[in-house]
Amino acid sequence: MVEPEEIRTRRLVLRRPEPADAEAFIAVHSAPEAHPYDDWSRRSPEQARELFDRFQQGWASDGIGYWAVRRTGAGEVLGFGGVRHSSEGDEPVLNLAYRFWPSAWGNGYAPEMAAAAIDWTRRHRPDWPVVIVTDADNAPSISVAEKLGFALHERRVRDGRPEVVFRLEHPRT
Repeated sequence: MVEPEEIRTRRLVLRRPEPADAEAFIAVHSAPEAHPYDDWSRRSPEQARELFDRFQQGWASDGIGYWAVRRTGAGEVLGFGGVRHSSEGDEPVLNLAYRFWPSAWGNGYAPEMAAAAIDWTRRHRPDWPVVIVTDADNAPSISVAEKLGFALHERRVRDGRPEVVFRLEHPRT
């Protein structure tokens, strides 16, 4: 597997989370203000730590996962996002997701990070479709999916919550 080196965009640095990023990961994944549309995904600090460890294991086994996202030249983590191996039914997919601090919202960081992730997948996982699964009321995430060229694939209810699945197929070359 080709593990992505640090990826730089016009304004962002995306890199594999390090143990020192665990505190920021736990904070953003357990903070109520970072989950306005999907409170169901907010974790306790202990659950967030387990999630961080699970994502680190994914990096080790799959060579890809969610990055720590920082502004170029800045030290603080804005959030986490990228793609990781997942499945929709029996089909392997790359799940594109992100979780940013509210102070980072509205600056275009999510689509910038997501575009870099999609570019990486086109080169290194061209046979894997990319999906975005989000709460049906999460207008900002739906807007990001549409802006990036994802097509609405499915509306469903999971665990009593309405959600939408957007899908991006990589063109065959």
